[in-house]
Amino acid sequence: MQAYIVAMLGVLMLALFTEALQSLSATRQAEVSDILHDLVGAACGLALFLTYDQQVSRKWAQWRQFPRNAILRICVLLLLGAMFQPVVVWAYAYWDRASRFPSLLQFSSDWEMKFVQTSDSELQVVVPPEGWKQSAKNKVGQVVFHPKTYPGMRIDEPYPDWRGYTSFQLDVFSELPNPQSMAIRIDDLHHNNEYSDRFNKAITVSPGLNHIQIPLEDIRQAPVGRELDLNAIKMVLLFAVNPPEKFTLYLDNIRLE
Repeated sequence: MQAYIVAMLGVLMLALFTEALQSLSATRQAEVSDILHDLVGAACGLALFLTYDQQVSRKWAQWRQFPRNAILRICVLLLLGAMFQPVVVWAYAYWDRASRFPSLLQFSSDWEMKFVQTSDSELQVVVPPEGWKQSAKNKVGQVVFHPKTYPGMRIDEPYPDWRGYTSFQLDVFSELPNPQSMAIRIDDLHHNNEYSDRFNKAITVSPGLNHIQIPLEDIRQAPVGRELDLNAIKMVLLFAVNPPEKFTLYLDNIRLE
C-alpha cells in the first residue's frame, strides 16, 4: 500500500506545483477545485488499478468473501460520472445553442440561459407584459437595471459564426413613460479590451415595442484599424450607462436574419 500512498502524495505535490505556476500568470489563476479534481482523478485511477493488483489481493485475503473488486469499480464509475457530469451538461448546452441558431436568445429554455449573465441587474423569464401583443404562452426576459455604472445583460459565447446573415435584431418593450438610452456592444475573440476595438452602438428605447435592427456590415466595420471577425463572435451585451434610477425593460427574439 505504500506505493499507492506515494503515488497520491506525488499527484498532490504536482497539483500544488502547477497551481502555483498558474498563480504567476496574468491570464490564469490558482483554483483549489483543480487540486481536488486532480486528487479525485488519481484516486479513481489507483482504485481501478487496485482491483487488478495481485499483491494487494493476497494481503487482503479476508476480502475474498466480499465482492471487493466490484464495489471499488462501481465507486470509481460513480466518481467519474460525477466529475464528467458538467462536461455532458455543457456539451448538450452547446448542441442546443447550435440547433437554435440563428436565434441567439428567446428565453424559451433553461439551456440557452446558461450562456446569459447579468451585471448590476436582475433577469427573470416572464410572460409578456400587457401591451406587448404576443401569445400568452410566449416568454420574454424581464431585466431590472440598477442605478450603477454599467448595469446590463450579456450573452457569453453566442453561436460564433454570423457569416451569411445580414442583420442583428432584437425586440425591446418598455413600460417607461419616457425614452430610455441604452447601448449594445459586440466583441469578437480578437478583442483587445479597447473601446475602439469592438462594435458599440447607442440606441433609444421608446415607450412600447421597439424593433432594433443593426446591419452586420456595420458590426463588421466597427473596430478601428481592422474588421470584426464575424466567424468568431464572443459576446453580446445590452447595458445602460449611469442610469439615475432603477428601471425595467423586456427583451425577446435576439436573433440574426
